[in-house]
Amino acid sequence: MPGKGLNPYQRYYWSASSAYDLPQAACVSIGFVLDGELDVPRFGRAIDAVVNRHEQLKSVFLETQAGVRRFPQSDVSGVLQVGDAPFDLAQTEASIEALCRIPFDLSVDIPFRAYLKPVGQGRYLFALIIHHVVVDSWSLEVILDDLARAYARAESGGSGPLLSPLTFDHETLAAPLGADERRLQAQFWRESLEGAAIPVIPGLVDGLGEQGKSTFDVITPRDEVREALDRLCQRLDATPFVVYTAVASIALARFCATADLVIQTNVTPRWTEGTETVVSYLSARIPLRLRVAPEVTPDAHVLEVADALYGTFENVGLNIGEILAESSLKQGLPIHIGAESPFEGWDLENVAVSQVQLPDFQPWPLFLWVPAATGHSFIKLQYQADRISAERMGQLKRLLDETLERFVLSERQAPAVAGALNHLTLQ
Repeated sequence: MPGKGLNPYQRYYWSASSAYDLPQAACVSIGFVLDGELDVPRFGRAIDAVVNRHEQLKSVFLETQAGVRRFPQSDVSGVLQVGDAPFDLAQTEASIEALCRIPFDLSVDIPFRAYLKPVGQGRYLFALIIHHVVVDSWSLEVILDDLARAYARAESGGSGPLLSPLTFDHETLAAPLGADERRLQAQFWRESLEGAAIPVIPGLVDGLGEQGKSTFDVITPRDEVREALDRLCQRLDATPFVVYTAVASIALARFCATADLVIQTNVTPRWTEGTETVVSYLSARIPLRLRVAPEVTPDAHVLEVADALYGTFENVGLNIGEILAESSLKQGLPIHIGAESPFEGWDLENVAVSQVQLPDFQPWPLFLWVPAATGHSFIKLQYQADRISAERMGQLKRLLDETLERFVLSERQAPAVAGALNHLTLQ
């Protein structure tokens, strides 16, 4: 069979991109201002080395008789596009948005673009725009770490490779399910979603066909709240993602006036431990059904959320489109709770690096990012402002704040919970 298969993550994004017919609906963008003695030719060689190390980044995607297949290309060069005219940082958002809207023809183009624009003497805007079919938020850290390493090694000017080659075979993740396993997974999702209803976001304006740019609003809990939730993580042996998803789901249940909430979220099974390559992290997107009883205690709800997530781990071989097709839910889910690993800083030799916020596009009206690691505490609301009013988002923020305070109050009053969860590998 020619080419290589797509894993469930990629099959989902391929179908999502086609459904929305908008390239920006499936792009990840990240940007930095670089200050210092940047060696531009050396930086370009480092970019090429990163793309050539990860075959996903230098692949094209073609429709074949066997379905969509991925075709790795021979080594590439000259990936970095360097601007020659001075760039005004005040125009960053509009400029990068325009770049995000340049279509990827994945049958011809590799899904990776890098731009370097001079801002002033010794200062540059660096932007990466990558198609979501080959990258998730976790993979960006792999790319940036590899780029810093390759840039440091490029200084020597030797003839050897800047990065060691990877031996991981992505077909491990793309192997199709056997008929029996597919049937069992389909049955799991039918039973899990039986009788479920899509939550109604109050005041939501129907989409008009054109995907809107996302707007961000961040809630950073005060220290007392963050410390209480950190202790809750330790007491219940739960990850921050589980705890903050429990917080968010209680607030969303009140916001949408439902006790039975179906959201879209991510889980990250580690099929191949220790593999650090693009998309091997494979954040599988799933529908998650959470029931929020009126008087549920925070501790109990955290355990219920963990159980709900843990129960999906053996059943993520289907992509979310295939999962929903097995259920009575015949439309996309309007709410997504995802995880974000906060940017820890990026070390580039002799260059000061500061991240800039770039435009983002999401095919969901409402997206909540919650922390994935202890020591960082925030809830980032990402939403389409042309579909949800500022007043409604203000209401949701108040509900989130009230729920966070409820968790703190519960922690003061409740005794330690005996027992612990199984160790979960969750975002």
